[in-house]
Amino acid sequence: MADFSIRTRRVDEALFLESPELIVIGAGPSGIALAYTLKHRLGFRDFTLYDRLDGPGGTWRLNKYPGVGCDVPTILYSFSFNQNPNWSKELCEGDEILQYMEDTVDKFELREHMQFGVECISASWNKDGFWEVRLLDIITNTEYVRTATVFISAVGGISKPRDIRFPGMEKFQGDIMHTARWDTQFDYSGKRLAVIGNGCSAAQVVPAIAKKAGLVKQYARSAQWYHERPNREFTAFEKWCFKYIPLWERYLRLRLFLISDALVATYMPGAVAERLRAQAENRARKYICETAPKKYHKDLIPNFPLGCKRRIFDPNYLESLHRSNVELAPVGIDHFDETGIVSLDGVRTEFDAVVLATGFDVQ
Repeated sequence: MADFSIRTRRVDEALFLESPELIVIGAGPSGIALAYTLKHRLGFRDFTLYDRLDGPGGTWRLNKYPGVGCDVPTILYSFSFNQNPNWSKELCEGDEILQYMEDTVDKFELREHMQFGVECISASWNKDGFWEVRLLDIITNTEYVRTATVFISAVGGISKPRDIRFPGMEKFQGDIMHTARWDTQFDYSGKRLAVIGNGCSAAQVVPAIAKKAGLVKQYARSAQWYHERPNREFTAFEKWCFKYIPLWERYLRLRLFLISDALVATYMPGAVAERLRAQAENRARKYICETAPKKYHKDLIPNFPLGCKRRIFDPNYLESLHRSNVELAPVGIDHFDETGIVSLDGVRTEFDAVVLATGFDVQ
């Protein structure tokens, strides 16, 4: 049975130590941006960031599954105060983004304000006008309390996997892992893998693992709007321009921001927005039909309007459905047994491992 919880042990007496004036929970992108602002724009140094992971980066440290990457142009998905002229491509993979986060922390000397392997248990405002923040050292399993005048949550929304349970799941003898808890030592070469879910993480992991797995069978109960996702590499000349031409990368960043911001009009009420949605749906429908196997078209094209779910910019997922070792099952799960899965249509398939691409318990 998959267990995504972090077990804790309560102590009878809190251990009060010398505390910073400001406490931040989370050292992901938002925590890093906040730390930079506090230290370098406001000149404030009396703060500490606590994070339960073993380093900075947040979701990019947590998500290590094959194919993980960003579907927002990387020039835009970056810190305004630390533009990177060395991005390898328009949409970068997770490892490169995590390295950028690490480099940012070190460049601006933020690591000295961070403590890792520490989880926030609770935070409460006391009668003396201070925040009492109860923390857990995950390594030593020791709880202690820090106080602060300011408490900020920068935990993000996609860190806790959605806890999915199916009948008989505890009987399954193979590996079960969520994409956000991927075991990087897991060798899936030649193995039979089930993927449950069809959101963004599923669209990334399916084509990635299909290159080595013996079988990848994806269980997807509903369709999604898939869009073309060009992702070319930056040339050496472009990188030179980013580095040496003043404001060039910032100009591109602003241009991408304005283009992205204009998409809001697609999801507004009114006749104009309906026309824009219809045009976008037609482009997506055309892309799906031209890219995916014909036998899956009816299962891939949604019957709901664009915008009801997050759009997926296709990382070669539709193309991977042509592979002989990839199968799309547009049906839900009935139950697990010791060596496989029985779907709601009564079909039983044996698997060596199951990948849960079921999203997050958004906090």
